[in-house]
Amino acid sequence: MPDPAIDRRGFLGALAGTAAVLGSPRVLGRTSHGVLVESESEYGGFVVEKLGDKSFPYECDDSVLQRMSEKSNVFSRNEWDSERLEILEAAEDVTERNLVELEGKDPNQTRLDYAFMAAAWRHAAMEGGQDYRWDNPGGMVVGVGLDEMDPWDPAEIDMTWEAVSLAVRHAALFYGASLAGIAELNPLWIYSDHFSPDEDDDARAIPVAAEGDRFEMGREAWYIPESMNRVVALAFEEDYYAIANSPGRLASAAVGDGYSRMAITSSKLADFIRGLGYRAIPAGNGVGLSIPPAIDAGLGQLGRLGLLITPKYGPRVRLAKVVTDMPLIPNSPIDF
Repeated sequence: MPDPAIDRRGFLGALAGTAAVLGSPRVLGRTSHGVLVESESEYGGFVVEKLGDKSFPYECDDSVLQRMSEKSNVFSRNEWDSERLEILEAAEDVTERNLVELEGKDPNQTRLDYAFMAAAWRHAAMEGGQDYRWDNPGGMVVGVGLDEMDPWDPAEIDMTWEAVSLAVRHAALFYGASLAGIAELNPLWIYSDHFSPDEDDDARAIPVAAEGDRFEMGREAWYIPESMNRVVALAFEEDYYAIANSPGRLASAAVGDGYSRMAITSSKLADFIRGLGYRAIPAGNGVGLSIPPAIDAGLGQLGRLGLLITPKYGPRVRLAKVVTDMPLIPNSPIDF
């Protein structure tokens, strides 16, 4: 039975929920690039190589690679790209066909399936991206006055930044993530612009400036301070059997549940960080790319199918992130 008298630090250290405490995998040996480790909680029992000396499991030529435009991702293109607008899924009302014309009797397309799917998308479908607010905290963080306090120094309670970084990862798991890691934010992973269509321009985009100290979601531009140079990468497992049902409504429910958990968990984690006096931007697919920060944070590697491959869940994950200026200690990328 768990010790009912466990203290705060012990609780934060135990949130991973396994005997192998998060951040302390078993070391099996050393390599020329790092160390071989195994951890059931982080890697599903697989052996991985934790890379050192700022090594990454990919090559990146900064002189060639440029920041990506959010206007160019598939979600934005669904709004303005004629090639995307002409595909069958965009031109045909599949809900009308499945629920009305076929009377909801087609396997995997019944009203039961649709209701299950629609509920799973509840938080992801909230208008205005309410869960992804990044200008200020909300709820009890404001209610108890944490938003008016100076940035917290962990030395006040004899904690190191290494311990705080582990606590932040544990908090991410407590709030609903399946995996969590920390990386130094590569500015190339931030979108060069924010897709912001209006009535006059379906392809409108506004610049994202990642420089200086200005912090604002403006109408004509977004501003992210240079000091926000850390990112907490979050992965959310999708149900195996629901995904195996693809392309039925159960698979879409697994996707929607992942997106809803992304919104809930990243916003909670952002408020946790804000409550400690630091800036935080919770994001799903917005603000920047999600796969590269997840690789940098040691959650997995880029697979041949273009998705993140994690040792524990394979590609069966959804990704979110929280960008912050909290001076967290990055985790090592892995090679497996």
